[in-house]
Amino acid sequence: MPERGATIPGATVPGATEWRATEVAVGFYPGVQRSYLISENPPQLFNIGAVLEPYGIAALTDARPSQLQGTVQDTDSFLPGFSALRAGLADADPAAAFKALDGFLTSRLHGGVVQRTRVGDRTRAAVALLAEEDIPVAELAHRLGISPSTLQRVMIRDCGITPKSYADVCRFYRFVNAAVQLPAGSASGGELLALADYYDQPHLIRTFRRLSGFTPSEYLRLIRQHGPEYAAFVPLETPTAVR
Repeated sequence: MPERGATIPGATVPGATEWRATEVAVGFYPGVQRSYLISENPPQLFNIGAVLEPYGIAALTDARPSQLQGTVQDTDSFLPGFSALRAGLADADPAAAFKALDGFLTSRLHGGVVQRTRVGDRTRAAVALLAEEDIPVAELAHRLGISPSTLQRVMIRDCGITPKSYADVCRFYRFVNAAVQLPAGSASGGELLALADYYDQPHLIRTFRRLSGFTPSEYLRLIRQHGPEYAAFVPLETPTAVR
């Protein structure tokens, strides 16, 4: 989900009626977000992280995936020992930092967790298909040989998100990845709509605003101004590196 730099402490999640700020000092897990985040960062920042499949977090913690998706969680609250890992990364070079993170996550796979969620082939197949193409839930369930209600149940159990919500996020990412490749000045409404699996232009704009905070045209203008490396983190202020 594209994030937006801001002057609000911590990572901020836009809610239905208010903005909820979460301050994280050690590390954070943003889960699968169904709306954009705004985050404030210090002038200099060194980040290291891992990208998980939506069902991946269940292999690392006893917390239910539904408790972790759509929120911003301080990592130490559900991955004990993460603060000690963070303390050891202060002077580490990137290679050593990634090695330490890999070792920590691997250790969580082999011990310290009472119960493991055994993610079934149906969940893995559903996630893979939704990442590649826009499929109605009923058709996806039919392909997997299960009922829509069963698909809903296993996705919530293993991923903490409904198949429809995950499909919305995947569709948005496919659109963004294609849109940032368009030549400058070619992003007309018709061309943007042709890239996306949306019913019509109002549907595209509504969904894009919810997931990014911008209209498609505003978003593409900012990405072309700052560079494609900012596609997943859209600055509200001009980054020092591109001034």
